[in-house]
Amino acid sequence: MVELVLALNDRSGKYAQHAAVVLASIFSNTQQTVNVHILHDETLTEENKFKLAQLTKGFNHNIYFYFVSIPEDMLQASAQVHKIDHWTMASMYRLLLPNIIQAERVLYLDCDIWVNMDIDELWSTDLGEHYLGAVLDQGSNLDEYFLSMGLNGAVYFNSGVILFHLDNIRSKETWYDELLYFLRNYPATTMPDQDALNFMYSSNYMQLDQRFNTFVHEGLDTDNKIMHFAGEDNKWWTDHSPSAPLYNSFLAMTPWAGAFTSAPAAYPKSEPAAPIIQPVEVQPMDIRLPAHPIPVHPVTFQPQIPATPVRRKRRRSLRVRLRPRLRKKRTTRGRYRSIRRVKRIKRQFLLRRKALKSLVKRVQIVRKKRSS
Repeated sequence: MVELVLALNDRSGKYAQHAAVVLASIFSNTQQTVNVHILHDETLTEENKFKLAQLTKGFNHNIYFYFVSIPEDMLQASAQVHKIDHWTMASMYRLLLPNIIQAERVLYLDCDIWVNMDIDELWSTDLGEHYLGAVLDQGSNLDEYFLSMGLNGAVYFNSGVILFHLDNIRSKETWYDELLYFLRNYPATTMPDQDALNFMYSSNYMQLDQRFNTFVHEGLDTDNKIMHFAGEDNKWWTDHSPSAPLYNSFLAMTPWAGAFTSAPAAYPKSEPAAPIIQPVEVQPMDIRLPAHPIPVHPVTFQPQIPATPVRRKRRRSLRVRLRPRLRKKRTTRGRYRSIRRVKRIKRQFLLRRKALKSLVKRVQIVRKKRSS
């Protein structure tokens, strides 16, 4: 049985629909029973909870809702993070999974994901003693940023698809202390949840095959992959996206379209019986984490900064934001080289003038000797 987690902040009123499309893509490819765990705040309406439950029960899977309250000490630490409002606190729920869901393992997915494979293939991965399994990030990279966050660019993973081994994480008694340490000491982080996960677990995680989290781009072979529409300008639900028709085909399988269809129009591989739609009673779970979710022990924690960082790619948006800093750096270097060149020319000119004066003096001496 697959334990699947999605996190929602639905202040726009659209993310519940996007989550439903992710679930539709999973249900249309997976035979294994799926337990869907929805982590949410007060922005998820009762109507949308009912629709998500209707979709899940219609495909004979199970769904559970968790109203999550962030611990006070984590709220205080996050308040200093510059980009926390940009990504919403819901993006931080995955950091608290060891205390929210009492399962051995869970599979977390972002809501901008298209699953074009049997999700059980990823779920059955044996993590051993690793904290989690994830795919190396495929965005653009700047070594300067990694170093400033205490991160190792050689092993930096993307947090859109993560197979968490919660029991292994729980055995690490300092995991919550390290989370607070990162938020308090690195407020300039541009992707708080992803950077924090890398800070805490990149020293012991399993690198998964890229097909389990492939960034979408033009001309890509999408067969048997989990596709990630990463980046703010690359979402498949936008009207101008080349993948918008595909998104709409999965949307037709959800209550947001008014009726279910058995399979997306673009993938008529099989014709399973249409799910039976019945009223579903939604039982939300109120998960209120204590101020200190785990026993806090005095910890002396020093981040490990890689001695030789390796260039990897990061998201384009980060490169764009840091472009002025790079331009300034290049300009400074150019000026420095220009100053050194001017000094070299002056030094050569002085040496030549000194040599010329010496030559003139010798000529004058020779002339005096000849005249005498």
